[in-house]
Amino acid sequence: MKNLLVFISLFLGFQLYASHIVGGEMYYDCLGNNEYKVTIKVYRDCNSSGADFDIPLFLGVFDKVTNNRIDTYPVGFPGSQNLPVTFSNPCVTPPTNICVQEAVYTKTITLPASANGYTLVYERCCRGPGIMNLMNPADEGLTLTAEIPGNANGIICNSSPRYSNYPPLLLCNNDDLVFDHSATDPDGDVLVYELCTPNHGGSSVNPMPNPPNYPPYNQILWEIGFSETIPFGPNGPINIDPNTGLLTAAPDLIGKFVVGVCVSEYRNGVLISTTSRDFLFTVFNCDVSAAAEIVPQDELLTFNSECDGLTIQFENNSFGGTHYLWDFGVPSDPNSTSTQFAPTYTFPSEGIFEVTLYLNPGWPCSDSSVQTFTVYEGMDISFPPSDPQCIVDNAFDFEGEGSYDAEATFVWNFGPNASPSLDTTEDVFGVSYDSPGNYPISFTVTFNSCVDTYLDTIEVHKPPMIDFDFDSSLFCAPDQVQFYDSSEASSELFYTWSFGDGETSNEVNPIHNYSQPGIYDVSLVIRTDEGCIDTLDMTKEDLVQVYTPPVADFSVSPEVTNVFETEIFFSDLSIDSEQHFYQLDSLTSTTDRNLSFHYIEGGYHYPYQVVTNEFGCKDTAVRTIFVEPQTTFYVPTAFTPDNDDYNELFLPIILDVSNYTFEIYNRWGNKIFETDNTKEGWNGRINGNVAPDGVYVWRIKYRNHRDIYHEHQGYFSLLR
Repeated sequence: MKNLLVFISLFLGFQLYASHIVGGEMYYDCLGNNEYKVTIKVYRDCNSSGADFDIPLFLGVFDKVTNNRIDTYPVGFPGSQNLPVTFSNPCVTPPTNICVQEAVYTKTITLPASANGYTLVYERCCRGPGIMNLMNPADEGLTLTAEIPGNANGIICNSSPRYSNYPPLLLCNNDDLVFDHSATDPDGDVLVYELCTPNHGGSSVNPMPNPPNYPPYNQILWEIGFSETIPFGPNGPINIDPNTGLLTAAPDLIGKFVVGVCVSEYRNGVLISTTSRDFLFTVFNCDVSAAAEIVPQDELLTFNSECDGLTIQFENNSFGGTHYLWDFGVPSDPNSTSTQFAPTYTFPSEGIFEVTLYLNPGWPCSDSSVQTFTVYEGMDISFPPSDPQCIVDNAFDFEGEGSYDAEATFVWNFGPNASPSLDTTEDVFGVSYDSPGNYPISFTVTFNSCVDTYLDTIEVHKPPMIDFDFDSSLFCAPDQVQFYDSSEASSELFYTWSFGDGETSNEVNPIHNYSQPGIYDVSLVIRTDEGCIDTLDMTKEDLVQVYTPPVADFSVSPEVTNVFETEIFFSDLSIDSEQHFYQLDSLTSTTDRNLSFHYIEGGYHYPYQVVTNEFGCKDTAVRTIFVEPQTTFYVPTAFTPDNDDYNELFLPIILDVSNYTFEIYNRWGNKIFETDNTKEGWNGRINGNVAPDGVYVWRIKYRNHRDIYHEHQGYFSLLR
């Protein structure tokens, strides 16, 4: 067996699997001097994630008579390409998810002359599930073989036949297949064709045997009711011409079906070898349902009047078609046809035309549709736009324009708020409205059986109205006030604000800063330049009151001290204050006016005072105190973490240091606690567990207030 090709095709509507090897083909060319160029074509489903191409592929060589293994050759992966999918029936929309990849491996090998000849072998599993005519399709693989005849028959340097055409991937049920399945032979040998059963190869446990198994090879197992001569079942005839290789078939079942073909090679009436090929046809339902339908003129989305001109954008509501022929009914125009799905056509003159659409012309699934279209030159009607007017004494004039003659008739519609609301003359003057708003105007002209309407809108402004407001809250000088305009007008407004302190603004919603306390009148002037042209002003007296804030002030004594004299005296010096608040450090605050406080840590401290007056205005003052650092160091000798809220932490007292490290070790020298925070102590637990009573070692490292490094260690007791 020289050749095995399996084509596995999937289509829309069938269940998809994580698929698999699709098939392959093997042939060789004799190069002379006992050299052979072997070609192995392997196919797989590129919509799947399983059964990827072999890297490398393993080619086995066996003695043709004894089946003894001669050698195994690795063949490098050459890359792959997607094969084209062709389907020419315009009456059927084929599936879109079919994808087959091809990899063409080649290897030149040297085989010494042999009376027995050689068998070339490649095995691969698996075909994948869902094949209708196989007993266990998911466990079936393929074996590609090619036979090199021995020189005992007088045959020297033979080249094997190879198939000419790629089989179709898709078949229609109950549709006739005619396919040239012939092969060519470089030596001109006589070829005879027949249907046959393909070989199985590999397994799910060992999908790509290395080295390939010994011949002979098992055949695939047909499902009951199928065989090599009836692969589509008893009601799906198939035949191959033994002399030409012409394959004809008419499957009636829907699904996937393996078909096998063998070609025998004869020279001088003697059989040299037999080459088989199998492929998996996909048969799907090709029932045709097609109808042609031209969208009528009065239903077109882009064309609603027969008087919009001579050009029409046609719309196509046909289904089941792939080929279209439009005839626009103008015999005098040689270009009055189109094969587009939805063409645009310009008629040569005004008139009534019969348009015909032919769907799939010349095919059994053809159909046609006829619609009448009437076209006239457009009237291009309009009227000049009107400028907005105020509701007071408004009066609008309208003058119709367009391409029409004296026989045309007119209808104006100005709406129910207008006087007049309707008119039938070409020009209308002095139309007035009783309330402000935006009003649609329609101008309809009837001429030469055409009716066309032009639409526009006019605007009637309402008189402007002035008002404003502000964010009312407590204001303490200096302070900002947000003002909001709530005036109304139908056109753009221009603003002039006066804030009562000599300052102004032209913003819509200004923010003004009052630097001095006081009670202020606020004024707004608005002006319009179109529509209802007017200027309005409004003053709100005593609108904003800005209070005098208190003055926060206090003294500290002394401002500079040391850790041995830590008491600092605070004296309130604030003005017009009723409430007082001091923040002395991060943990201590008070409302006393005069007090003393001890700063036990060296460095700079920044206490601040907040005072509030009778109106709620506040002020803040900050002072600076410097305590000259002096390192303080004390370590206790015992602690009692017994949950009585006393002496629960082992915590050294250490002040005015840097680069601090505090460590605790048990009696065996194991570190059980470490911190760099002078405020963090040990709670008597190790990894959350209670530490036993006993003696422990502490070690402390730091730099003092003069940046001198120190290290101390000692002992302490844990008692419970």
